[in-house]
Amino acid sequence: PQGLPSYLFIEMSGFMRFALPLGFLALLAVPVIVLMYLLKQKYEKKEIPSLYLWKKAFPETKSAQPWQKLRKNLLMFLQIAAAVLLAVSLAGPYIMGKMQVTDYVLALDCSMSMQAEDVGKSRFAAAKEAARDIVENAPAGSSFSLVPVTDKPYVALSASTDTQTVLRRLDALQPTAGGADWQTAKTLLQTEKNVLGGEILLFTDDYGQLDGLSALETVLNGGGENAALPLLSSREQEDGLLALTRVENYGKESCERTVTLYADGAAFDTVSVELAAGEAQDVTFSGIPLGTETLMARIFPEDVLTADDVLYQGVAGTAKRKALLVTEQNLFLEKALSVMGQLELYKTSPENAENLSGYSLYVFDGALPETLPEHGFLMQFGGGESGMRGFSGRARGVENKDIAGAENVSFDIAEGRTLSESWGRSLLRADGQTIAVYGERDGRKTAGFGFDLHDTDLPLTAGFPVLLHGLMEWYFPQNTADIAGAAAGEDIEPSLLPETEQAWIETPAGERAAIAPPFPPRTFSGDEPGIYRLVQADGEGNLTETAFGINGRNGLESSLLPMGEAAAYEAGETKTVSMGRNIRNGVLLLLLLVLAIEWRV
Repeated sequence: PQGLPSYLFIEMSGFMRFALPLGFLALLAVPVIVLMYLLKQKYEKKEIPSLYLWKKAFPETKSAQPWQKLRKNLLMFLQIAAAVLLAVSLAGPYIMGKMQVTDYVLALDCSMSMQAEDVGKSRFAAAKEAARDIVENAPAGSSFSLVPVTDKPYVALSASTDTQTVLRRLDALQPTAGGADWQTAKTLLQTEKNVLGGEILLFTDDYGQLDGLSALETVLNGGGENAALPLLSSREQEDGLLALTRVENYGKESCERTVTLYADGAAFDTVSVELAAGEAQDVTFSGIPLGTETLMARIFPEDVLTADDVLYQGVAGTAKRKALLVTEQNLFLEKALSVMGQLELYKTSPENAENLSGYSLYVFDGALPETLPEHGFLMQFGGGESGMRGFSGRARGVENKDIAGAENVSFDIAEGRTLSESWGRSLLRADGQTIAVYGERDGRKTAGFGFDLHDTDLPLTAGFPVLLHGLMEWYFPQNTADIAGAAAGEDIEPSLLPETEQAWIETPAGERAAIAPPFPPRTFSGDEPGIYRLVQADGEGNLTETAFGINGRNGLESSLLPMGEAAAYEAGETKTVSMGRNIRNGVLLLLLLVLAIEWRV
C-alpha cells in the first residue's frame, strides 16, 4: 500500500552486540592460518666445496625465519582479516538503538468474490501476497493482528510480534463460498486498533467496505466479466419434476452460456442462452423423473469466477406423516387437519388415548392422557378449567420466523387461560397475554393452545387454515425446508422426525457430523457447496435420508465490477521501541572487499 512510513533509527546507543555468539567459533581459523605460515621449509643436508658465499646466504636464511616471515606477509594478514569478518557476521552483529514503528491490524476479505481470477491470479492470492510483503518488510518490534472477514469474522491473531507465526496464520487462510459481515468486522477491527493503536490495512476487492472506519485499502479488482446462476428451484407435476434456474450476466459485455441440468448426478438436459450486459434469463427443465433426489445446474464455459457457475438442490419429498386426533367431537379441527398435505389423519376418543404409539403427531382436543406417547410431536387445545378467564377484544398472532403467516391471524375469544413462555415462544396473544405457545419441550416439538376452539370464532376465519398450515410446516418441513437453500457458512437448524434417536449430516467430502443426541439437535454450518444428506435413525435402526443443497452466495457475490469509492484515510499512530539494528550485511560487504584484495595480492 502507498503511504506506509519509512523506518529509521532515531537514536543509537551502546556498542556492537551479537545475537549468535557461537559464530565466533569461526575465529579458530585464525591460528590455523598463522600455523600454516609458521611451518618452516625443510632443507636437505648437502656437502659443499666452499663457504665463500656463506655470508650472502645468511640474510636469506634469516628472512626465512618464522617471525621475520610473518612480519612481512600481507597475504596472511588479509586472510586473517577475512576470517575475523566471517566470524563477526556469523555472530549476528547489531547495534542497539531506538526506532519508530507502526503496529498493524491486517484485515483480509475472504468472501466468494475474492476467488475471481482477474488479476493474473485469484484476488485472494494477490491479497495474501500483499499482506505478506507488509509483514516481511516491517521492522522487528511491529505487532500484528489478523482478522479474516467472512460471514462470521473473527480474530485469528491478536497483537503478535512473532513474524513467523503471523505468516503461518496468513498462509492458512482460504477464501470461502460465503459473503462478508462488514458490520461485525468493523467492530472487531476497531477493537484491535484500540488495543494496538496502529493502522488498519484492508485487503479486499472494492472500496468503502468499512463504512467510515479509517483503513488503508488495498483493492484487488480486475473488473472481470462474469455470469452466474443465482437461482435453482423445483416442484412436482403430473409428468415429473419441473426445475427452474436463472442465468444472469453481471458483466459489461454480452455473453453466451450453456446451462446443463444434472439429475442425481447424470446430465438430464442442456439449454443455451444469449445474455446482454446485465440481463437475466429464466431456464426451465420439465419431465424430470419423479423420485429424483438431487439436482445440480451448471453453466459453461467457465469464467473468472467459477464458484458461482453451479447450484445444488435436494428435491422435496412427498411422504405423508401419520397424525392421530384425540377428540370427542370437533368437526372444525378434524376437517382442517384432513386437508393438510403432510398428514394422513386418524381419529380416536379420549377413552382410548392411553398407551398410544406409532404416530408422528398427536393432536389432543381437551385434556392430555396420564401417560404421553414416547415418540411423536404434540399439539393440545384447551384442557382443564384452572386459570380460565374471559377476554375482551381480539386475539392476534405473533410474528415469528417459524410459523409462516401467524402474524395475519386475528379472531374473537370468549375465554381461555394464559400460558407460560418458559419452554417456548408466544404464538397467539389476547389482552397482552400469551394464549398459545410453541417450541421444543422435553426434546419434542410441542404447540399448546390455552382455549377450546368452540369458545372462539377462529375456525370461521381465513387465518385458521393458515395457522395450521404454518404449524404443519414447522412440524414436518418438506425436505427439511428450514435447511433447503442454505448458504455456505450459514448456521442451519435441521428439523428431525419425532421418532429419531440419532441424527447426523454427511458432507460432500464423505465426512459425518453428529447433530443429535442430545435434543434439540445442534446447529450445523456447511462451508463447502454441494449436496449434503441428513440421516436419521429411529430406535429400530431404520434410516431416513434427506438430501439438501448448500450453495455459495451466488448473485450477492457475483458482481465483480468495483462499485464503491475510496474512503478517507488517516495515518495511524507510531511507537518508539528499543531494538537492535542488524549490521550483518555491512560486515559481509566488507568481507567481500577483503577477499577481493586478497585475491588480487
